[in-house]
Amino acid sequence: MDELPTLSNQVYGFALGSTGRLLYRLENIDCCYLVFPNNLDKYLDMLLHDQPPHILGLGSYSGVDQDKIRIETICSNQFRNDLVDGDQYTEVEIKPFLKPTEAMKYAKAIGNSYCNQISWKIMQLINEGKLHSQYTFLHIPKTMRPWIIAPAIDQALLNFRRL
Repeated sequence: MDELPTLSNQVYGFALGSTGRLLYRLENIDCCYLVFPNNLDKYLDMLLHDQPPHILGLGSYSGVDQDKIRIETICSNQFRNDLVDGDQYTEVEIKPFLKPTEAMKYAKAIGNSYCNQISWKIMQLINEGKLHSQYTFLHIPKTMRPWIIAPAIDQALLNFRRL
């Protein structure tokens, strides 16, 4: 029998768009939330209230390089080619808690869509000391199927929890 997660390794997961069906297939996650443009601020408020130790975001990826799940390592203050904060383009480093596996690799191309926007907002809260969490964002290639990807993500979560 697997041990129940302690509060120190608890993982809150959220999904954007079509990755919702993948989020609910994961077994090694403690809280699931579907984020849409109209509930993004409510989700951030929940994170601030709950202060989960770890946050895992999922979003779909349709660009080139569809062979692996991408663990994003940067985000920016850009959303749909406009700046959301400040008057100059700025990048922030994401220090993911999940490590690459055979099915995953580090990436630096989160883009400027909702995946980047929520990552930017979460990282701002972390860097301002308002949110005491570690964050990982996974870009899921659209060509990969949820029933194949879910075990790979679950294994990465299990590896993380065993550290």
